[in-house]
Amino acid sequence: MDNKRSTYIIATVAIVVIAAVVYFLFIFQKGPKQLKPQEVSGEVRQLSEIDIGKRPYVTLTPTSDGAEILISIENMSAFDRIEYELTYLADNPQVSGEKIQRGSTGTDINTKEAKYKKSILLGTASRGVRSPDKGVTDGKLTTHFFKGDTEYFSETSWNFVQAGSTASTIQDASGKFKLELYLLGKDYWIILAETIGLPPGDKEFKAENVVLPVYGSFSVASKFTRDGKLLITLSNDVKNPQFYSFSHSDSKWEKIDASYDANSKTISAKVDSFATFVVVSLK
Repeated sequence: MDNKRSTYIIATVAIVVIAAVVYFLFIFQKGPKQLKPQEVSGEVRQLSEIDIGKRPYVTLTPTSDGAEILISIENMSAFDRIEYELTYLADNPQVSGEKIQRGSTGTDINTKEAKYKKSILLGTASRGVRSPDKGVTDGKLTTHFFKGDTEYFSETSWNFVQAGSTASTIQDASGKFKLELYLLGKDYWIILAETIGLPPGDKEFKAENVVLPVYGSFSVASKFTRDGKLLITLSNDVKNPQFYSFSHSDSKWEKIDASYDANSKTISAKVDSFATFVVVSLK
């Protein structure tokens, strides 16, 4: 009996040892490989890590009455999924002098399509009756671009302004994009914002020579009856800058004569419409 018991004990110990060896060789050693950063699921990175020429191009155009915003997204095919949140502050209709946060989300984007378009109501609606928000400020567009297990994140501000019935100067939140307007015949709603990507179409320049950020001015207004004066202050000095605009109404690029002041790092030009404006540095 003692011999049998000893045999059983030895066999049991052997099995345990073999199991430990198998675990070490085939499981434990695989652990570090699974922890490589590039294989971690759910990684979040900044969209700025992607070349601007490969990013989606997003526009925000307010309707003539300012009650809605038409969001448009192009150049999406590099991503599996895109989602966004458009938020802003508005006057609280219940409490005078108080602001409340409003917003809308988008998860219905098919990245295989050429363009995504959706109208977003700035306000509430009940039984077909709209109640547009008033005093819209502090606009923000947050976008999430998914490729495999990686999410690329972007957050940009947008300014909601009304101008046209009198001469005025409008500017974005940073104060680096200013547009002096003359009479447009009536007031129009305008959104000023940094764009996420570049407009589509053939270009006379290379994407890698674009000076960031790229600014957009979005409105349903037609061409100006008198040219406006555009001023863009750059963050850094540039060499041999050139200036281009992309018309939202006819989707055409145009090279514009512009002057550059190296001391103030300011590009100035006369423009005849709201558009997306691009500064290019010939390095």
